[in-house]
Amino acid sequence: MSKSKYFLLFCVAFICGIFFGSYYSTSIWILLLIVGFCISLIFLFWKKEKVIILFLIIILFIFGLLRIESEKLNEIENLEIENLNNQEMLVRGVISEMPEIKNGKQKLILKNIEIIGSKKDINGKVILYVDKYPEYNLLDEIEINGKLQIPEDFDGFEYKNYLFSRGIYFVIYYPKIKVINTNEKDLYFQISKFRKFSNNIIKKIFPQPQAGIVSAMTLGLKSDISSETLESFNRTGTRHIIAISGLHMTIVAVIFMYLLLAIGLRRSHAFYFAILGIVFFVALVGFPASAVRASVMGGLVLLAVKVGRLSNAGNAIIFAGVLMLLYDPNLLRFDTGFQLSFLAVLGIVYIFPKLDIIFEKYSNFLNIKAIFLITISAQIATLPIILNSFGSFSILSVFANIVVLPFVPTVMLGGFLVMVIGSANLFIAQILSFPIWLVLTFQIEVVKFFASFDFGYLSFERVSIWTMIIYYGVLVFILLFYNKKIPTYFEKLR
Repeated sequence: MSKSKYFLLFCVAFICGIFFGSYYSTSIWILLLIVGFCISLIFLFWKKEKVIILFLIIILFIFGLLRIESEKLNEIENLEIENLNNQEMLVRGVISEMPEIKNGKQKLILKNIEIIGSKKDINGKVILYVDKYPEYNLLDEIEINGKLQIPEDFDGFEYKNYLFSRGIYFVIYYPKIKVINTNEKDLYFQISKFRKFSNNIIKKIFPQPQAGIVSAMTLGLKSDISSETLESFNRTGTRHIIAISGLHMTIVAVIFMYLLLAIGLRRSHAFYFAILGIVFFVALVGFPASAVRASVMGGLVLLAVKVGRLSNAGNAIIFAGVLMLLYDPNLLRFDTGFQLSFLAVLGIVYIFPKLDIIFEKYSNFLNIKAIFLITISAQIATLPIILNSFGSFSILSVFANIVVLPFVPTVMLGGFLVMVIGSANLFIAQILSFPIWLVLTFQIEVVKFFASFDFGYLSFERVSIWTMIIYYGVLVFILLFYNKKIPTYFEKLR
């Protein structure tokens, strides 16, 4: 077995340790005792390579368990907050993430929280739900008077644990707010300001719901999309088109790379332009954690495309996942965005090349076959997570994605172009926006058409953890069994 495969096994063992540790607790002292025992056996069987590899896999699995157990200890230390539940308090803090506007209200996340009149601080973050106006900015320092409430679970979703995993321990509904200071010179503040300015230009150029879709794709703002439109995207499995996710980032990056190569740009030059495009996009939406993780995944896939060997990206992507889980092991259980991003990219890396060779004899007219197979690959990899998180699945999503996805780069690039021109001359931008409006209208109508079929949207019971384990076990077995050396779609572009 090659060194790269050993490395892959070690990474997977660590991830599996975090996965099982997320559901089952084990004594840290017992785990340390097992690690010590394995290390002593390694010295005893030093000349037997396979035995040593086995013990190293066990050790890394236990390290995963230890990492998640250490996180649980940190959470227990923070649970002194129980004493503050339902207490009316005056606190001060800084808005740590871009404010979100949804369903007529703003969602603010507060950090560096100081309890006024007390020597204690809240070692974590707080979510505030406030009226839509006045609008607040990233890094505003505010003083609030409201009731601290520990979040509660709902509809079978472990909302409390999910927020705790992100270091958020309280929710405050409609408190009295006073702005103490705005950090106008900070880069994040300037990005937030530019984001609002660009969103206003989009609203002046496009009508709704097209304006809301452009803002979602280019600025990460979904507040102007109606609930009816969002439901249509949900029912057709095309929500990723208007959300910043690993699947969205990867598909756009791969198609963008293909187009640059198709027009004759050298592979190395196309790669750097694509990477710059991803960095710019992440900066534009304010560097949220989900977008940063998605950009890492998308960048790794682009790197694999650059060297013409997509299948070799697997180790790099899994190692990136290990680094993210080292920083925050709770992502694996409680962050659906991370799960979908990670698995969708792995699906594209490992499943897509095998499907590509199976369907090699079919024409790739207008890149439809590639989009179809990429979508299928991502859905195979994420199916249990989708069912477990949302309890539903769209059987028409593949067809909806085939029709809608090819136009995503056009809408994004057109949206950016219209924003730039609109900042100088709105009239010219409105004229140039007409083709983009046509494309957007076509996408929206296609989504509504597929969403109108009730049989295409299936509801399921949430799958159990053991069902997911069996599913992925069978999937890995199939991928290992079908392990012929095959040329990938991207290698053919060389």
